[in-house]
Amino acid sequence: MKTVYIRFATTGKIYFYNTELDLDCNNEILVETDKVVEIGIVIKTPQTLSPIEEGRGKILRKLGLEDKAQQAKLKQIAGSFIEEARKKTARHGLDIRIVDAELSFDQKKLTFYFSADGRVDFRSLVSDMAKSFEKLIRLQQIGSRDEAKYFGSIGKCGRELCCSKFLNNLESITLEMAQSQELAAAGSAKLSGCCGKLMCCLAFEADNYEELKKKMPKIGEEFQSPQGSGKVIDHSLLEGKVILETKEGKKIEVFI
Repeated sequence: MKTVYIRFATTGKIYFYNTELDLDCNNEILVETDKVVEIGIVIKTPQTLSPIEEGRGKILRKLGLEDKAQQAKLKQIAGSFIEEARKKTARHGLDIRIVDAELSFDQKKLTFYFSADGRVDFRSLVSDMAKSFEKLIRLQQIGSRDEAKYFGSIGKCGRELCCSKFLNNLESITLEMAQSQELAAAGSAKLSGCCGKLMCCLAFEADNYEELKKKMPKIGEEFQSPQGSGKVIDHSLLEGKVILETKEGKKIEVFI
């Protein structure tokens, strides 16, 4: 038996499953839960302090070509419900923006993704939708990063947003990633993407920079080299170079 971690798009939650199937990261799979059959995606072991629950039901199979064709068809069907959902939202006087919809693989559950400026009491709306669409209804609030992923745009690099083009999982981006690449001084405005959050690309090379930093002496410490010894006053991680200042005030470039 192999333990895999599955993220469900309709909830964003992660569960672990024990399975005999040969599954790799980013594989899309069908999972039969208590009430519905849903599509999940295999992810790498998540870094979290919170315990991850065991998923209910069982993994049925990887998505095959026929399954993916059905998935595309279900996406079109789900999209046809969006306009009516927006009308119902307006009739209920709710300040939310329906941005997407998704049907479970067995078409029993209909999930609407929405953005809003705060918390919203949508219980009456859910009841109304359940009667009209005759399905289990879930309203899933999404953040600004998910909204940017859905609508898409062009990033500061001049290319299509990474989240829209190829990122399946939006991992947490931290200021420490910018600091490890010595970019924190650039300011939040230059490091923020279209969503207003730190750019996803800050994570792409963060591990490499951390490895480079381990090989370099820290700024402020004394360092001895064949060219001379002195205090480290600056460095270039990518060049593998440090600048030393000797006791006499002379500056020396040293390649590590």
